[in-house]
Amino acid sequence: MLDKMDEILEEYEELQALTLLADLFDEESGCIAMASRLSHMDRTLWDAGIKIDRYRTITEEFMDDPFYLEQKRKFNRNEVRYFSMLKEMKQRCVVNQTVLLYFYKRKEECADCDAQSFVLTDMNREIDEELSIFSFDADLELPSISVLTQFYNVTEYPCMVIEDGTYCGLRDKRMMTDVLCQGRNLSICSE
Repeated sequence: MLDKMDEILEEYEELQALTLLADLFDEESGCIAMASRLSHMDRTLWDAGIKIDRYRTITEEFMDDPFYLEQKRKFNRNEVRYFSMLKEMKQRCVVNQTVLLYFYKRKEECADCDAQSFVLTDMNREIDEELSIFSFDADLELPSISVLTQFYNVTEYPCMVIEDGTYCGLRDKRMMTDVLCQGRNLSICSE
Protein backbone atom coordinates (compact mmCIF):
# COMPACT_ATOMS: atom_id res chain seq x y z
CA MET A 1 0.00 0.00 0.00
CA LEU A 2 2.84 2.42 0.78
CA ASP A 3 4.30 1.80 -2.67
CA LYS A 4 0.95 2.74 -4.24
CA MET A 5 0.77 5.96 -2.19
CA ASP A 6 4.35 6.86 -3.16
CA GLU A 7 3.47 6.22 -6.81
CA ILE A 8 0.44 8.54 -6.57
CA LEU A 9 2.51 11.26 -4.90
CA GLU A 10 5.15 10.95 -7.62
CA GLU A 11 2.39 11.34 -10.24
CA TYR A 12 1.18 14.56 -8.57
CA GLU A 13 4.69 15.95 -8.50
CA GLU A 14 5.11 15.12 -12.18
CA LEU A 15 1.81 16.80 -13.00
CA GLN A 16 2.86 19.89 -11.03
CA ALA A 17 6.08 20.00 -13.05
CA LEU A 18 4.09 19.72 -16.28
CA THR A 19 1.81 22.53 -15.14
CA LEU A 20 4.83 24.77 -14.58
CA LEU A 21 6.21 23.85 -18.00
CA ALA A 22 2.87 24.65 -19.61
CA ASP A 23 3.32 28.23 -18.38
CA LEU A 24 6.59 28.41 -20.34
CA PHE A 25 5.46 26.80 -23.60
CA ASP A 26 2.34 27.01 -25.73
CA GLU A 27 -0.93 25.94 -24.13
CA GLU A 28 -1.59 23.10 -26.57
CA SER A 29 1.67 21.28 -25.77
CA GLY A 30 1.11 21.64 -22.06
CA CYS A 31 -2.50 20.48 -22.31
CA ILE A 32 -1.57 17.35 -24.25
CA ALA A 33 1.08 16.41 -21.69
CA MET A 34 -1.16 17.11 -18.71
CA ALA A 35 -4.13 15.22 -20.21
CA SER A 36 -2.01 12.10 -20.59
CA ARG A 37 -0.75 12.27 -17.00
CA LEU A 38 -4.22 13.02 -15.58
CA SER A 39 -5.67 9.99 -17.33
CA HIS A 40 -2.99 7.75 -15.80
CA MET A 41 -3.40 9.37 -12.38
CA ASP A 42 -7.16 8.89 -12.49
CA ARG A 43 -6.75 5.14 -12.86
CA THR A 44 -4.01 4.95 -10.21
CA LEU A 45 -5.93 7.05 -7.70
CA TRP A 46 -9.17 5.12 -8.22
CA ASP A 47 -7.34 1.80 -7.69
CA ALA A 48 -5.78 3.09 -4.47
CA GLY A 49 -9.15 4.31 -3.23
CA ILE A 50 -10.71 0.90 -3.86
CA LYS A 51 -7.89 -0.79 -1.95
CA ILE A 52 -8.32 1.59 1.00
CA ASP A 53 -12.05 0.89 1.02
CA ARG A 54 -11.41 -2.88 0.97
CA TYR A 55 -9.09 -2.53 3.96
CA ARG A 56 -11.82 -0.60 5.75
CA THR A 57 -14.39 -3.32 5.22
CA ILE A 58 -12.07 -6.05 6.52
CA THR A 59 -12.52 -4.88 10.09
CA GLU A 60 -14.00 -1.86 11.76
CA GLU A 61 -11.19 -1.91 14.33
CA PHE A 62 -8.80 -1.06 11.52
CA MET A 63 -10.54 2.31 11.20
CA ASP A 64 -8.83 3.51 14.37
CA ASP A 65 -5.38 2.20 13.44
CA PRO A 66 -2.97 5.20 13.30
CA PHE A 67 -1.19 3.83 10.21
CA TYR A 68 -4.47 3.42 8.31
CA LEU A 69 -5.64 6.89 9.32
CA GLU A 70 -2.38 8.50 8.20
CA GLN A 71 -2.55 6.72 4.83
CA LYS A 72 -6.13 7.86 4.42
CA ARG A 73 -5.14 11.47 5.25
CA LYS A 74 -2.38 11.30 2.62
CA PHE A 75 -4.80 9.85 0.10
CA ASN A 76 -7.36 12.61 0.74
CA ARG A 77 -4.70 15.34 0.51
CA ASN A 78 -3.55 13.86 -2.80
CA GLU A 79 -7.12 13.85 -4.06
CA VAL A 80 -7.43 17.54 -3.18
CA ARG A 81 -4.23 18.23 -5.14
CA TYR A 82 -5.41 16.19 -8.11
CA PHE A 83 -8.83 17.89 -8.05
CA SER A 84 -7.14 21.33 -7.95
CA MET A 85 -4.91 20.47 -10.90
CA LEU A 86 -7.79 19.02 -12.91
CA LYS A 87 -9.90 22.11 -12.23
CA GLU A 88 -7.04 24.33 -13.39
CA MET A 89 -6.51 22.17 -16.46
CA LYS A 90 -10.22 22.38 -17.34
CA GLN A 91 -9.90 26.18 -17.28
CA ARG A 92 -6.77 26.20 -19.48
CA CYS A 93 -7.37 23.30 -21.84
CA VAL A 94 -10.15 21.47 -23.61
CA VAL A 95 -10.96 18.73 -21.10
CA ASN A 96 -14.22 16.89 -21.56
CA GLN A 97 -14.50 15.27 -18.15
CA THR A 98 -17.25 15.79 -15.60
CA VAL A 99 -15.98 16.31 -12.06
CA LEU A 100 -17.86 14.84 -9.11
CA LEU A 101 -16.83 15.43 -5.51
CA TYR A 102 -18.24 12.95 -3.00
CA PHE A 103 -18.24 13.91 0.69
CA TYR A 104 -18.96 11.22 3.26
CA LYS A 105 -18.63 10.28 6.93
CA ARG A 106 -18.45 7.03 8.88
CA LYS A 107 -21.58 4.91 8.81
CA GLU A 108 -22.24 5.72 12.49
CA GLU A 109 -22.86 9.32 11.44
CA CYS A 110 -24.09 8.67 7.90
CA ALA A 111 -26.27 5.63 7.37
CA ASP A 112 -26.57 6.31 3.61
CA CYS A 113 -22.90 6.98 2.81
CA ASP A 114 -22.00 3.36 2.00
CA ALA A 115 -25.05 3.02 -0.26
CA GLN A 116 -24.10 6.22 -2.10
CA SER A 117 -20.55 4.93 -2.50
CA PHE A 118 -21.86 1.77 -4.19
CA VAL A 119 -23.96 3.84 -6.63
CA LEU A 120 -20.96 6.01 -7.54
CA THR A 121 -18.66 3.00 -7.95
CA ASP A 122 -21.18 1.40 -10.31
CA MET A 123 -21.51 4.60 -12.34
CA ASN A 124 -17.74 5.04 -12.50
CA ARG A 125 -17.41 1.58 -14.05
CA GLU A 126 -19.82 2.61 -16.81
CA ILE A 127 -18.38 6.01 -17.69
CA ASP A 128 -14.86 6.02 -16.23
CA GLU A 129 -13.34 8.05 -19.07
CA GLU A 130 -16.04 10.73 -18.84
CA LEU A 131 -16.23 11.12 -15.07
CA SER A 132 -13.66 11.97 -12.40
CA ILE A 133 -14.89 11.10 -8.92
CA PHE A 134 -13.09 12.43 -5.87
CA SER A 135 -14.17 11.02 -2.51
CA PHE A 136 -13.45 13.02 0.63
CA ASP A 137 -13.73 11.65 4.17
CA ALA A 138 -15.09 14.52 6.27
CA ASP A 139 -14.29 12.58 9.47
CA LEU A 140 -10.57 13.19 8.90
CA GLU A 141 -11.09 16.89 9.64
CA LEU A 142 -8.44 17.97 7.13
CA PRO A 143 -8.40 21.75 6.63
CA SER A 144 -8.44 21.37 2.84
CA ILE A 145 -11.59 19.22 2.97
CA SER A 146 -13.19 21.67 5.42
CA VAL A 147 -12.56 24.47 2.93
CA LEU A 148 -14.23 22.43 0.18
CA THR A 149 -17.26 21.59 2.34
CA GLN A 150 -17.70 25.26 3.24
CA PHE A 151 -17.17 26.50 -0.32
CA TYR A 152 -19.67 24.03 -1.78
CA ASN A 153 -22.12 24.38 1.13
CA VAL A 154 -22.07 20.72 2.16
CA THR A 155 -24.68 20.62 4.91
CA GLU A 156 -25.35 16.89 5.25
CA TYR A 157 -23.86 13.56 4.27
CA PRO A 158 -23.64 11.94 1.81
CA CYS A 159 -23.20 14.93 -0.45
CA MET A 160 -22.00 15.29 -4.03
CA VAL A 161 -20.79 18.29 -5.94
CA ILE A 162 -21.15 17.91 -9.69
CA GLU A 163 -19.46 20.67 -11.65
CA ASP A 164 -20.05 23.18 -8.83
CA GLY A 165 -23.68 22.15 -8.15
CA THR A 166 -24.26 20.67 -4.66
CA TYR A 167 -26.57 17.66 -4.19
CA CYS A 168 -26.84 16.36 -0.63
CA GLY A 169 -28.68 13.25 0.46
CA LEU A 170 -28.80 9.72 -0.95
CA ARG A 171 -29.35 9.57 -4.72
CA ASP A 172 -30.01 6.33 -6.57
CA LYS A 173 -28.50 5.58 -9.98
CA ARG A 174 -31.45 7.01 -11.91
CA MET A 175 -31.35 10.25 -9.91
CA MET A 176 -27.57 10.52 -10.34
CA THR A 177 -27.91 9.93 -14.08
CA ASP A 178 -30.52 12.70 -14.30
CA VAL A 179 -28.22 15.14 -12.49
CA LEU A 180 -25.16 14.13 -14.52
CA CYS A 181 -27.03 14.52 -17.82
CA GLN A 182 -28.24 18.07 -17.12
CA GLY A 183 -26.46 20.03 -19.84
CA ARG A 184 -23.86 17.32 -20.43
CA ASN A 185 -23.39 14.88 -23.28
CA LEU A 186 -22.25 11.73 -21.47
CA SER A 187 -22.65 8.26 -22.94
CA ILE A 188 -25.16 7.30 -20.20
CA CYS A 189 -27.39 10.23 -21.21
CA SER A 190 -28.52 8.60 -24.45
CA GLU A 191 -29.84 5.48 -22.70
